[in-house]
Amino acid sequence: MNAPILIVDDEPDICWVISNIIQSQGLSVITAYSGEDACAKLKNGDFSFVFLDAKLPDMDGLEVARRASALLERRPCVVLVSGYHYYYDPVIRHAIAEGIICSFLAKPFTNKELLETLLTLSQSGR
Repeated sequence: MNAPILIVDDEPDICWVISNIIQSQGLSVITAYSGEDACAKLKNGDFSFVFLDAKLPDMDGLEVARRASALLERRPCVVLVSGYHYYYDPVIRHAIAEGIICSFLAKPFTNKELLETLLTLSQSGR
């Protein structure tokens, strides 16, 4: 996994937490604080994974994922992170079935849950 990981959340503290957990594993991260910023970085960069907040001030996280899916030839694996949805939420199940997102991580999450999500997806070739 040589490409950086994009962390998208409008709360700088959440970006900081996720970034530090991932960087503790020797991986590179880039952050974005809005949907538009995320879309611009996705368009101009090559990312292996995106940890994407579901609720951003300027657009829905799933809309960011849809745009990435439509714009990018080599799509990163998107993990939707949310305190509003839950894993078996029909919206989440549909997004996974469509291939818009690869996985879901509920807030609040533990360091272990975040790293297990990343490890599982890395091992599955995503």
